Amino acid sequence: MKVLIVGSGGREDAIAYKVSQSPLLSELYCIPGNGGMAQRGKILEGKVEDVPEIAKDLGIEFVIVGPEAPLVDGIVDRCREYNISIFGPDSRGAQLEGSKIFAKKFMKKNNIPTAEFYIPSDYNDAVIYIKENGLKAIKADGLAGGKGVVIPEDLDSASSVIYRFMVERVLGKSGEMIVLEDILVGREISCIVITDGSNYCSLPIAQDYKRAYDGNRGPNTGGMGSIAPIYIGEEIRNKIKDRIIERTLEGLRREGITYRGVIYLGLMLVDNDPYVLEYNVRLGDPETQAIIPLLKDDILEIFYETVTSNLSLSKLNLKPCYTCCVVLVSGGYPGHYEVGKEITGLDDISECILFHAGTKLVDDRFYTAGGRVLNVVGSGETLEVAREKAYGCVSRINFENMYYRKDIGQGVSNID
Repeated sequence: MKVLIVGSGGREDAIAYKVSQSPLLSELYCIPGNGGMAQRGKILEGKVEDVPEIAKDLGIEFVIVGPEAPLVDGIVDRCREYNISIFGPDSRGAQLEGSKIFAKKFMKKNNIPTAEFYIPSDYNDAVIYIKENGLKAIKADGLAGGKGVVIPEDLDSASSVIYRFMVERVLGKSGEMIVLEDILVGREISCIVITDGSNYCSLPIAQDYKRAYDGNRGPNTGGMGSIAPIYIGEEIRNKIKDRIIERTLEGLRREGITYRGVIYLGLMLVDNDPYVLEYNVRLGDPETQAIIPLLKDDILEIFYETVTSNLSLSKLNLKPCYTCCVVLVSGGYPGHYEVGKEITGLDDISECILFHAGTKLVDDRFYTAGGRVLNVVGSGETLEVAREKAYGCVSRINFENMYYRKDIGQGVSNID
């Protein structure tokens, strides 16, 4: 099978790593790809929006979409017009991530537990609401590359954020409308399911680290690390299944949406009750980088069965180990950072798996090409062993102004 992977991050390199092991694969293509993906398949020239035409011209039989933006923009709808099989929801299903307002209304309509919320009509309405009701999480309606959610510290900063979103339009159309949401406090986990619209299977539960600095301080990022699996008790697991997963799938069916792809549930556990913080319509990044090494099953086969509405595997076969993924970033990230720095030490990390993100391969040398640069994944019979392996490998990698969190996987407990 000729396969094309769309995307250029660590998530997509992890998918490429696993897909390349499948006996179903004949040729692997990537667009736009990165330095690591260039070693696993052929990097294609062209724009993501041209994928349907490119896939048809090359005789590609199956497309796997990594990031959310192409899904929201309708890449699945267009590929189907060309009779090209593609993994991911169509543009209607992708609204779960593409519009916070759609998602919150969907959850309320289908009795899915989530934080109480308010949708202000304009800036003045929003400011009046927080003055009368206290601080709220501020969420831009549309996609914002991880910059659309702010937990303000006081009313002044809240008003400033709302002004920048709704009046100054710093996020463009994505921030024209916002959601004001009660701030939930608890344990945050990532629950990811793959569904063909009727059947589904759950990936190992993971935990990611969004804040830039140790101790969960600093600005939000695309993710500074992740660990898996997080073991949770049967009672909580059943609550997630019955109150969230099943109701989400049933709600999509009632909307007439045939959803084939990934549903990522960003959950907050409050007194052992799960609440949905957000839906994503694709695999998490960097959670995928921690989850992929745990899977024994052929992920290409699972993805293809999903698209053909023939998902037969309800429970995945997993390796009996833990993983710890540490993300190496360019200094200054998530703010301004420089690229083009040579990366050294990559030949001396055989005990870890390396997934590339913002890298470029030039004359057999790797250079930085983004904010999040590399994902170093250690595995072991305990989380502590996995952690030690990951950080041991990290210590041998170097590029100018390299930064990483030093507390990924530290002090983690299971959830009963």
